[in-house]
Amino acid sequence: MKQFLYQNLLPLFSVSAIALQTFTVAAAKSTTPSSVKCSDTYLPVALSPNELPQYKIYGELCSKLPIEGRTVQVLVSGLTYNHNYWDFPYQQKRYSYVNAMTRAGYATFNIDRIGLGKSSRPPVDQVNLQSNTYVLAQINQALRNGSIEGVRFDRIINVGHSFGSLGPVVNVASQYGGVDGIILTGFLHNLNIEYAQFALNSFYSAQLDPNFSGQNIPDDYLTTIPETRAELFYNQLNVDPQVIALDEQLKDTTTGSEIYSQIDAVLSNTSKNIKVPVLLVIGQQDNPFCTQNICDSAESVAAFEAPYFSPEAKLQIYVLPNAGHSINLELNAPLWYKVARQWSDRFVGKGSRSPDEQSETEEFDDSEQNNCLVTCEVKK
Repeated sequence: MKQFLYQNLLPLFSVSAIALQTFTVAAAKSTTPSSVKCSDTYLPVALSPNELPQYKIYGELCSKLPIEGRTVQVLVSGLTYNHNYWDFPYQQKRYSYVNAMTRAGYATFNIDRIGLGKSSRPPVDQVNLQSNTYVLAQINQALRNGSIEGVRFDRIINVGHSFGSLGPVVNVASQYGGVDGIILTGFLHNLNIEYAQFALNSFYSAQLDPNFSGQNIPDDYLTTIPETRAELFYNQLNVDPQVIALDEQLKDTTTGSEIYSQIDAVLSNTSKNIKVPVLLVIGQQDNPFCTQNICDSAESVAAFEAPYFSPEAKLQIYVLPNAGHSINLELNAPLWYKVARQWSDRFVGKGSRSPDEQSETEEFDDSEQNNCLVTCEVKK
């Protein structure tokens, strides 16, 4: 498998200490509940330990007030997705993970990874798994030491999707620590070769895409060819067509280095070094990673993934019924949000809250779903 990927990717893609000063702008987003306040932050970062911070990461810090004492979830998107994946600007009660978690009492720090959205876009060869990992480690450190909004967070959960999971979230937890739990979505230690062949032909230069006209995108940044995202990322029987249309408008970029550097990550056992609780969530119809009958049930996923995690990870599995790869944007996304809340409460906790504060949760009819809402613990 690995040899196939190297042979096919190489021709296609040939084309310190953290600074304490951050730049913050208060912003009460119209899409967030009135009880939740958000602020936009630009955090100086370096791409490797041997460099000084010269780039900036954009993040949105959202929470009920007071924010002090809460657990923060750092949200890390996948390839060609930015912060909008976690806070989709359409039917927020259904499609916004930020909305679900902040109403439940958590703070969220929703970032644009390096090379995406409002964050800096370095030269393409510098935007890879290693730089993404080191940047996330700096973000966690900044949240710990109070460099963002002057708030010191004692508990941090990293939440990833796809490349955000298999790359920076897994690697930070394995190499740097500094987190109290991680949620991995849209990722298994497996790869669908037929899907990979299709996906490799679905990228082209972002400079050719009208979505990025006038944005001065650096050479060799890539994005998805128009009208390919439906087949790439969704179970089209479980998605609102308006979501796909908006996803096409909001799509972002990636680099060949990111795609190339994730090959080893998918097939490696780096996750074995994770010593904090892990929740793994996969869509039942996740084409990039689900082959044969792996994703038929939480039990079958658990049997497949157990060798890649240590007992300390206390691995929990949830399979979102009928969902494709981009689970936040599927019709039944609130089902997994509920699981994420339950898992976070159980394994990490919300942190301290006012005695009279109540979690606000959205009701969602799951009566027709044939999968449990309780995660299934891997037996060691």
